[in-house]
Parts: sequence; structure tokens; C-alpha cells
Amino acid sequence: MPSAIDSTQARPARAAAPPRPAGRRRTTEQIEGRSGYALIAPTTILLALFYLYPLVQTVGYSFTNWNPATGQTGAFVGGANFAGLFQNAEFLKTAGNTGIYVVVVVPVTMAIGLFFAALLAQPFRGRGLYRALLFVPYIAPIVGSSLIFSFILSPLGGIVNGTLGALGFAPIGFLNSTPWALISVIVFSIWQGVGYQMIIFSAALSNIPQSYHEAATLDGAGPIRRFFSISLPLVVPTLGFLAITGIIGALQVFTQVYILTGGGPLRSTETILYFIYQQGFVYFHGGTASAAAVLLLALGIIVSVVQLRILGRRDTIELT
Repeated sequence: MPSAIDSTQARPARAAAPPRPAGRRRTTEQIEGRSGYALIAPTTILLALFYLYPLVQTVGYSFTNWNPATGQTGAFVGGANFAGLFQNAEFLKTAGNTGIYVVVVVPVTMAIGLFFAALLAQPFRGRGLYRALLFVPYIAPIVGSSLIFSFILSPLGGIVNGTLGALGFAPIGFLNSTPWALISVIVFSIWQGVGYQMIIFSAALSNIPQSYHEAATLDGAGPIRRFFSISLPLVVPTLGFLAITGIIGALQVFTQVYILTGGGPLRSTETILYFIYQQGFVYFHGGTASAAAVLLLALGIIVSVVQLRILGRRDTIELT
């Protein structure tokens, strides 16, 4: 019967239809994947051009006696540049100054930033204005704020020394005597960085549910007890983030040193990055400067990895 044969032949054609959508999905995924690669390609190229290539080149120069003034590639000297750094009293001095700077600036800036964040978390009139005033030093150009800071501390008509003179004290060479020069650089860096820390901590504190504080208040906990028992434990991840970024930034301190003290007096304020600048662009010891830069990079990576592992372990303990 012709009609029965036609209906039987039509069924396999319907059964073979499902593979088509699968083929279209694979094609769509491939198109989306290629679009993704196309979107990130400009950024990847720029990162490779301006970050990865200079990094590889610096590592290569660290094993040579390259002189930037000649414009020629130096001869291979192996690890002599790295060994020389640890026998260089100037480099060891700058490493010590950088260590003091990091140990003081990072925790003090974080503590003051957290204090102001907790203080300004309370509702009162003019809170936004105080936040803006604290944040202004961070967004101000560091060159300009450094120059203003140097005028304030100047022994010739500076506000600070003028006030000390009015009180009967002798003027102090804040920027040209030890240990005041390093103290002045540290104070400037703390003043300049508190606003950023305060804003980040304010965001972290605002994410804490208000019901936690209300329950603690009903149990008789005062503001200080609520801060140390509720607020501080819940902002520990933010503390870790700011500690990592703060240490990396402190290891790279340069501009304020260059403008405020020029590394002096007696190299008392020179940092590792200032040493790299002098070796590379003043003395044209490109190999030594590159070796110091590689050591600074390795130090930053080690500090970041250790802190991330500590934070990761803490999160694991809390989850268990």
C-alpha cells in the first residue's frame, strides 16, 4: 500500500533531526570563544609589550655588565651582579632603610585608616566632609604634596619650625639631619596613604550586618568591645589585602624620597628603588641596577605568596 510505505519512510527523517542543535551549540561556543580572545587580545598585547618584555629584558641584563650610556649589550658575567649587591655597603644600607620604612609605614597607616573608618562609620553631621578631607592627600599629585610638605618643614620660614621657634625651641632640620629626614619621609607617607586605607576599611565596615551590633548592644557590649569582637574579625580579609598592597607599595617608595631629601643626608633615606635609579641613570651601572630590580621583584613575590597562603589558611580554618 503506497500510503503505509510513505509514512514509514518519513519517521527516520524526524529521528535524525536532534544532532543539528548540538552542531549549532558547538558553533556558537566557538564563536563566543573567539570573540573572547579578540576582546582580551589588545590588553594581552599591551601587557606583554610594556610589562612582560621589560621584565624579561631586565632579568637578562642582570647577568651582564650592561652600560646604558653605551647603548650596547653588555658581556655575560653570571651571578657577579647579585653577589656584588650583598657586598655593597650602599645597597645594604638602602635595604635597611626600606625595611624600616615598610615595618613602620604599613601597620601605622592601616591602624590610623581603620581608626578613622570606625570613627566615621558613626552617623553625625559633616561625616562626608571629614572623609573627603582625609582622602584629599591620596588623590593629590605626590610631587606637589611633597613640595608643600617640604615647605612646611623648612627651617627657613616653615610652619612647623616657626611654631617651635615661637615656643622657644631651636629649629630642627627635618629634611637634612638624621634621624629626622627618615622620620619626615615616613610621616609624609603615612599622611598621604591614610585616606585610601580609610575608604577601603569604610567599605568593609559597611558590609557588616547592623543586626550583629544590635545583638551585642542588647548583651551589654560597649563600642570598644563591639569593635574588637565584631568589626575587627570581620575585616581581617580587608586587612590582608591592604597589607599586601601596602608592602608592595612601600617596597617601591621613590618619589617622596627623591623630592623631600634626595636620599640624604648621608644616605639615611635612600631606599632600594632609589639605589636602582642611581645605579642605572646616574652611574650607568645597568647590570647592577637590573640585579637589584630582580631582587626587589623576588622579594615582593615572596611577601605576597606568604601573605596569601596565611590568609588562605585562615579562611580554611574558619570554614572548617
